[in-house]
Amino acid sequence: MTLNQMKYFIAVARCLNFTEAAKSLFITQPALSRQIAAMEEELGTELFVRERKTLKLTPGGSILYNGLPDLLKTYGNLIREARSANQGYEGHLRIGILDVYDISELFTDTIQIFQEKYPQIQLTMERFSLGVLPDNLYDGSLDLILTYGFSLFDKPSLMTVDIQKYDSCIMLHRNHPLADKEGVSLSDLKSEMFVQLDREVSEEGYQYIINLCDKCGIHPNIKLVNKMEDVLLWVQTGNAVAITTDKTIEKMNPFVVIREIPVPEAKGHDITVAWLKQNYNPAIALFMELLEKHKKAAEQEQV
Repeated sequence: MTLNQMKYFIAVARCLNFTEAAKSLFITQPALSRQIAAMEEELGTELFVRERKTLKLTPGGSILYNGLPDLLKTYGNLIREARSANQGYEGHLRIGILDVYDISELFTDTIQIFQEKYPQIQLTMERFSLGVLPDNLYDGSLDLILTYGFSLFDKPSLMTVDIQKYDSCIMLHRNHPLADKEGVSLSDLKSEMFVQLDREVSEEGYQYIINLCDKCGIHPNIKLVNKMEDVLLWVQTGNAVAITTDKTIEKMNPFVVIREIPVPEAKGHDITVAWLKQNYNPAIALFMELLEKHKKAAEQEQV
């Protein structure tokens, strides 16, 4: 049954007159009669009761007439949405970004290009803590998240793309005795108080830092806080040190310094973009295409 045949059937069912229906469709009455007959043959059932001067729907024809108009409307809407999606003309993309991640190196240019290329896609961005970001994907409040890859290892139903590497670093007050040292061994800080997020805020982040300290042979005194702002506050006031990354916005704070941790376990971790497999928002594919192009261009420049 073709799309035109469905339209022809609806016209005849509405008029209950082949001649009037043919006029409204701008085709001849014999051609319309042949199309309806072909439909009935394909379906294996009569759709109209043809009497001398009257035309009536059969019970089966009535069921078809009750359902086909909505089906055609749905079909038309899907076609329009598909065309708009491929052209990027409309939609909404909601991005969540890790609260301490510095987007300037890679992400900023992608955002600008995306908005220039797809001005009618409404783009929203908001920062969230490490533990909250995956939850916001699962509850549907975000389409994409940008976060540490290790926080997604046990999260099912996600699509992930690693877009950047980062190294773990130590964050010190600018007046700390080791602040001028390029690489800082964690063993040099074994008597210091470390500050980090509570495991209830981010189990993955907590466990990562514990494991890193363990591999470096230290078991420091740790103060647990609930927000990254509080981590920075304790370091900024000179009352603690913290493990952070070389891709953190905290390095812009004039009261702290970020120093390399010269051990293999601190190197080459992933910054990852993730989204739900069942999220079919077409803006995700458009954005990821631009991001991966920008990533490849940045990698080629470094070679």
